[in-house]
Formats: sequence, C-alpha cells, structure tokens
Amino acid sequence: MLPTASDNGARLAAILPSGIAAVAAGLGGAAPELVADAVGARADAAKLPPLRAFVLVVVDGLGHANLQASAGHAPTLARLQRRRIETVAPSTTGAALTTLTTGALPGEHGLVGYRIRHPELGLVSTLKDWAGISDRRAWQRVEPLFGLARRIGVRPVAIGRPAHAVGGLTEAILTGADYVPGQRIEDRFAAASALLREGEAAVVYLYVDELDKAAHASGWRSEAWLRGLEQFDGALAGFLRGLPGGVGVAVTADHGIVDVAEHQQRFLDADPERFARVALVGGEPRLRSLYLADDVDPEAEARAWAAAEGPRAWVATRAEAVASGWFGPVAPEVAPRLGDVLIAARKQLAYYTAADSAEARAMIGQHGAFSEEERGVPLAIAGALDGTGFASAVAGLAAARGAR
Repeated sequence: MLPTASDNGARLAAILPSGIAAVAAGLGGAAPELVADAVGARADAAKLPPLRAFVLVVVDGLGHANLQASAGHAPTLARLQRRRIETVAPSTTGAALTTLTTGALPGEHGLVGYRIRHPELGLVSTLKDWAGISDRRAWQRVEPLFGLARRIGVRPVAIGRPAHAVGGLTEAILTGADYVPGQRIEDRFAAASALLREGEAAVVYLYVDELDKAAHASGWRSEAWLRGLEQFDGALAGFLRGLPGGVGVAVTADHGIVDVAEHQQRFLDADPERFARVALVGGEPRLRSLYLADDVDPEAEARAWAAAEGPRAWVATRAEAVASGWFGPVAPEVAPRLGDVLIAARKQLAYYTAADSAEARAMIGQHGAFSEEERGVPLAIAGALDGTGFASAVAGLAAARGAR
C-alpha cells in the first residue's frame, strides 16, 4: 500500500493566503473579496483577526518531531501556540517553499522534486539550475501571492540572505516582493522589526536556512544544529518582545529531517542488469525518480524494484503516484517531470548511485520522503494571532480550496 497523508501539504499552502486575508480584513473595503476571488475560497473571518501586518517565518529543516525532541533549546518557540501540520510531497525545499509562496501544491506549480526532468535540458535542480530556463513562469507555473498583496494595497517583503537576493528560484517564488537582505538570523529579524515600525500594511516572508545547512552537514542531533536552533529562538524572542500591535506572526518549516549514516546508504546500481534499464536518476536520496530507457515497461520495472527493496521502500509508477494524490492535482505538463518509477525510502536510509559525488554522499541530514519526521512541520502563531483561531482558519481554507 502506498503512503497517504492527511492533506498532502494543503494546510502549508493555506498559511500565506490566510495571512493575506487577515491583513485584507484589516484594510476593509473590497480587499477581502479580492483575496477570496484570487485564492479560490473565502477564509473564515470569524477565526481571522483583522491585522495591520502579517509575518511568515519559514525555518528550513525545522520539523515538528525535530522541534519536539529539542524543545529545551527553543524555549520561546516551545511556549507558542502550535500544532503539527504536513508539508508537501516530496518533502523537499524547492517544492515546499514554492507551495508556501504560491499557495499551490507541487503538481500545480510544477517544482515536484529536487532534480526533475526538463523537456529540453534534461535533469535540472529546482534550487540551482535555472540558467537555461528562459520561460520561468512556464517552469514554475503559479504566480507568487506577493502580487496579490500588492494589488490590495499591502506591501510585500521577502527577507533572507544577501546571496538569495537574485537567482532563478528567487525569481520563481518571490516575484512581486521587495527583497531585504540580512546575513545573520538576527539581521533578518532586525530588518523585519524596522519595517513593521514604519506602520504600513505589510506581508513579510522571512526565511531562515541555517538549520537546514547544519543538518545536511552534521545531522539534526549535532551541536551545530542545536546551536542554530538556539540562535533562531533567541532572535525570535527579541523580535516578539518588540512586536508592534496589530501584527500577526506564523512560524513554520518546509520539511523535517532524518539522519542517515554512511552504512545506511543503498546503491541503485548494485544490480547492473536491472539498473541498465534506467536512463536517468532524479529526485533526491530519499525519494528517487527513475527515468527509464525507451520501450521499458514502467509497471514491470516497478514490480522488479518493489521485489528488490521489499519493506525498505514504497515503489510506484508515475501513474500510481499521481493517482495517489502525493503531489496534489498534477497538471498534464508537470507529470513528465517525474520519473517513470518512484522509490520512496520508508526505512532510515538513502539511495545513491556510484556516480554520485562524495559531497552528496557525505550528507547526513536527509529529507524528501514520507516519514513522520520529514512530513510533519510546526505551525506556531504569535503576536496578534495568539489565542485566535488562525490555525483552524488555515485548515478550513485548505479544505475549502480542496473542494472547489
């Protein structure tokens, strides 16, 4: 049986639309109707307090289970009203960040993995390989919600590292927002505080990637990861202490982390005869996309890989994965970006080939598949949202949009 999830990331997709709806309620006039029309459903106004500004803090790699196990290192975040929600499939940065900023699931926006197939360029990384993609709106198919915020009279701002100010992914997921750089976590929160003191209606997206970097290099249980969590929590505490009235804050993540040791690596090319029928290997180590050679039957190959991997992995054809709803509704032009056969690790392991670099194989913290640690992310709320029904409104909007 293939894995299932409660909503396949629909609540993650509904966070920013709900925040924008709350600011629209603060503006009054036609703004709430404009937002409802744009996102395809109306947020529950009774659960959304009218805001002057909304801040969405996205902590790359801070899973719900990771936070629960390390709550002593994050007293500020641990005290906030929070619940577990689920991220998208695959549970990876490019797919999830795009969902957060567009309000669309991966099958709709098109960035359905770390490395996916482009019709002309072959395998490309959704994080890095944008140089040859001329029509970026056709590749990432959904307009970011920052344009909607600006159309209703709200200033959209994205805050992140200076290195992320330009680039293909930035253009794809942050178009419409004013970019404000901050090298350190503290710098980013200071920039947000300064902006909020100006008093204008605003929607702010603040991105923290330090924990993800530490987890990949050293694992999420490492001293480096815990120091990053402490640094983030301290910066968040200072930000919340100085938060002006009428500002709501939501903290979430793109995915969680599992640690995979070297002895837990498996090699897809260990059986040369079976691997000879694979033309390309995409995805990421915990959710691989196998693009088969011409005239190879995907169903037969899926059976062969399932027999070989047994209880270690879920194996599905592209058609089965799409039908299962893993990626949300999948547009016809998006489906070929996925492999003919998909292999999702269900045990604590990662899939490589002998051609993978030493750098890739040295990565300890991993994500992409369907484990509790990878799929579960926190939704914590603070400021003017504290004590409100914001999380319930997010769930309600997710359900309403799914039914449209």
